[in-house]
Amino acid sequence: MQIRQKKHSIDSLFSFLLLLIFCLFTLMLSGMGSTIYRNGTAYLNENYTSRTAVAYVAEKVRQHNEAGAIFMASVNAEASGEIPALALRDTIDGTAFITYVYFYDNALCELMVQEDRTPDAMMGSRIVELSSLTIEPISGTNLLSVTAIGEEGNTLSELVHVSGSLRNI
Repeated sequence: MQIRQKKHSIDSLFSFLLLLIFCLFTLMLSGMGSTIYRNGTAYLNENYTSRTAVAYVAEKVRQHNEAGAIFMASVNAEASGEIPALALRDTIDGTAFITYVYFYDNALCELMVQEDRTPDAMMGSRIVELSSLTIEPISGTNLLSVTAIGEEGNTLSELVHVSGSLRNI
């Protein structure tokens, strides 16, 4: 004697609903993950330019941080006259070089020339695109204030200690 079990349509419906709920939760979880990833990368990209500029200037100061090697100067720019710049002195094989770090044409720029040459802003290498960059000595201290505003409008500032006093040329 065989016993037949009756199949109800509710059994199939329950399995189908369980599968549907699983698929919906999987899609919802994937959507949330992609939103979190998108927001995280947008935040990192937003802060990249200003953070890079400030870290670059701070590292340049640390590399040249000895008495008399760091001073404020200017570079020539045809359209806007003189542009303020941070000047860093190096001696390579007995020849004195000055590295100028400055803001020109919406970018942080760097230019290295022999000390007896006149620096031209157009000749510098573009490091990172910015809306604004300010490098100023704080009077009465051995601190240099570096403030960068990225293209997205975010601002980042840092104070960098300089050995000896900063002087202007």
